[in-house]
Amino acid sequence: MRKLKIGLALGAGAARGWSHIGVINALQRAGIEIDIVAGCSIGSLVGA
Repeated sequence: MRKLKIGLALGAGAARGWSHIGVINALQRAGIEIDIVAGCSIGSLVGA
């Protein structure tokens, strides 16, 4: 069986966009590995 790839899309939202960091931390604590990241505006900065 092949492993599923997990993608994370991070959207725009100015100051609210920094909340993406908390989501990424929660996913890491849950043991979920992110394979692909895409983002626009603040989401691209956080995803980098």
